[in-house]
Amino acid sequence: MTSSVAVFVLLGSLSLVLAFERQLDREERRAFEGLARVNAGFLERTRLPQSAKLAAQLGEIIGARVFFWQLKTGQVVGKTNDAVDPAALRMRCDGHVNVMPDGAWMVGVAARDGTRVIFLRPVQRVLALDRADTWLALGLFWVLSLGLGWWLARRVTRPLRSLAESLPLVGTERELPVLPVMRRDEIGQLAQTLTRTHESLRKERERRRRAERHAMLGRMATSLAHEVRNPVAAIRLHAQLLDSAPPQEAAISRQLIASEAQRIEALVGQWLSYAKPAPPVLAEVNLVEALRQALNIIEPQARHAGVLLDSTLAQDMPPLVILADRHRLQQVLGNLLLNAVQAMPRGGRVNVCLEDCAAQVRVVVEDEGAGFSAAALARLGEPFYSEKEGGMGLGLAVAKDICEAHGGGLAVETRDGGGARVQAVFAKAPQVFPNNH
Repeated sequence: MTSSVAVFVLLGSLSLVLAFERQLDREERRAFEGLARVNAGFLERTRLPQSAKLAAQLGEIIGARVFFWQLKTGQVVGKTNDAVDPAALRMRCDGHVNVMPDGAWMVGVAARDGTRVIFLRPVQRVLALDRADTWLALGLFWVLSLGLGWWLARRVTRPLRSLAESLPLVGTERELPVLPVMRRDEIGQLAQTLTRTHESLRKERERRRRAERHAMLGRMATSLAHEVRNPVAAIRLHAQLLDSAPPQEAAISRQLIASEAQRIEALVGQWLSYAKPAPPVLAEVNLVEALRQALNIIEPQARHAGVLLDSTLAQDMPPLVILADRHRLQQVLGNLLLNAVQAMPRGGRVNVCLEDCAAQVRVVVEDEGAGFSAAALARLGEPFYSEKEGGMGLGLAVAKDICEAHGGGLAVETRDGGGARVQAVFAKAPQVFPNNH
């Protein structure tokens, strides 16, 4: 729009100057014609002798070359040593300007006695830009052009700019700026269409969000019900056997009930950790002791599944103290061990080791199951994605978030010989950020 207005002002200014140039040219012509006719009439009335001296004096006065042409004799009298151009004798002597081949102006006036007076003058152009009225007209034109540009900016440019700024906001949660929807032109129609599209996309986004929320709740409820059903059934069964079982079997049942109750508590805690994240509360934790405790909790379930837990933790192993949230550290260790046991429904071996790596510590868990598929590796940490039938898909997602909140991370891979290898890395002195789990 600015370029268009600038071009308009430039072309308008040039046209205005050219118009003034043409007007000045017409005025100069009329002035020269009037001057010629007045002097020719004066000579006819005074009957002065048409001599070279008179031609010279008159020409000096009016600023032109003057010639007297006697048609009867064909003699042309002018200033001494000044010859008339033959082309002037072939032009009309009607009191109007004739343009000579060299561009000079020629005015011929015929007297009653047959004598013709010829006036020749070179073109004396006055530039339009040298006149005050030209600059006055240009100034007025520029002021009007400025007003036109301001009106166009308010009428066209600003509404278009508001429409352009609104385009990235269409369909988002943000409100659109005030658009010219009341206009009756194409800009108003575009603004109305943009507003309707924005509202339609917002409603569609809200419908999709509700549908996704309902679908997620359905998956969560199904997964949680599947995960809780087995421990509840085991608790019910062993609770019924307590009254009639021998003391040794009753002790085993009580131990299994406590283990299954802890399993349910871990499932609920896992869900709460994901649904309501909070920064970890750091304190000194002996990682060796925490890992032994996690192994003791999972041992009954592993024994029931025919899985052997093989740990490199010696009884006299020195403490390995780090800054961590004890509850969430236990949650990570429990998730990794539980996943390893569940990966081998027909039994097998789980190898657990602890590595001290300067500023970090690493807990490595290896199993002899099927390992991770390519899709599972690509979607590591994605909540509610699980290849286990009925799995919640939160174990590794929560573990990954907790490890990252403790200045480390979670790495998984499928071993060459089969089975999965999971590494949970923790910083010994992590920096806690408010938005981390």
